[in-house]
Amino acid sequence: MDYLNISDLTGPEWRFLEPYCDDPALTWQVFSGRPSNGVERLVTRPALGRYRACLAAVWAARRRRDAVLVSHLPNVSLATAALARRLAPAAPHVAFAFNYTRVPTGRRLALSRDCFREIREFVVFSRHEIALYADLFGLPRDRFHYLPWAMEVPEVAAGAALPFREPYFSAIGGEGRDYAVLGEAMRQLPEARLAIVARPASIAGIAFPDNVRVFTNLPTPLTWAIAKGSLGMAVPLLSDRTPNGHVTLVGAQLLGIPLVVTESAGVADYVDGQTVALVPAGEAEAMAQALSRLGADAEAARTRAARAAIRARDQSDLSHWVAYFRDLDRRLSV
Repeated sequence: MDYLNISDLTGPEWRFLEPYCDDPALTWQVFSGRPSNGVERLVTRPALGRYRACLAAVWAARRRRDAVLVSHLPNVSLATAALARRLAPAAPHVAFAFNYTRVPTGRRLALSRDCFREIREFVVFSRHEIALYADLFGLPRDRFHYLPWAMEVPEVAAGAALPFREPYFSAIGGEGRDYAVLGEAMRQLPEARLAIVARPASIAGIAFPDNVRVFTNLPTPLTWAIAKGSLGMAVPLLSDRTPNGHVTLVGAQLLGIPLVVTESAGVADYVDGQTVALVPAGEAEAMAQALSRLGADAEAARTRAARAAIRARDQSDLSHWVAYFRDLDRRLSV
């Protein structure tokens, strides 16, 4: 099979699973939706680069019998499905990394329900999302396939300047985060310190106490250096159903960073009481107490982190994703 990957977050140099797959029967092409000219950089709604990439991939699928469309993230999946239903209706379409921070409503939901009927399979990163999206879009649950988030050990910038000379906690990531609760928890720990690396939108309007330093849009290796240099990382999620934070969780586990995580069905496939400190959603006092315990008992925190690292190295190895596509090739070839 020729897997035609469409993403508007990666450049054309991205090869997805090609470096990890030695099966000559599987080939990988990438169609990047990143803006490639002045017009695409100027016009962001609609995202012209995304539609250009989706259209190019759909035309390629139309010309090949063994082509499979692989769209990455829901917005790209919707655009690809809308174009493919008219131009390449016979091409199988897999919606990979199908994950929302906020699910669609209104007209967007109606359009999604209509177009998503054409998608053969959806790959989600938590079991909780299977029922969530199947019910939302009126689709059978067996069309959704759970795969654990997979990644290599994150690159950590060598010799990076850390945000504090004294010991500190960290928090990184921007999707589905409740940084207001984390800020309030740090207000209850005036002697502690916290470094947050997030997207601007995720910390907008929050008045953090003086013992918190906030950084935005840092290079990824520097972000992980800040996390790695901390006593441990907090992952405060918006609710007990939030299905976000998988990249941060797995990356931290692979690096052996102790974690304090909001207890959520959306991340239950990755954490439990043996591998992280779990706290209820929305409770700043519980978050403060968990961080305080993490700092006071570093040995217990490192023990949990070591268990998490063992699990992550097995569960989140990229070979599982390659195995999925090999199996998909077998199923589509029947």
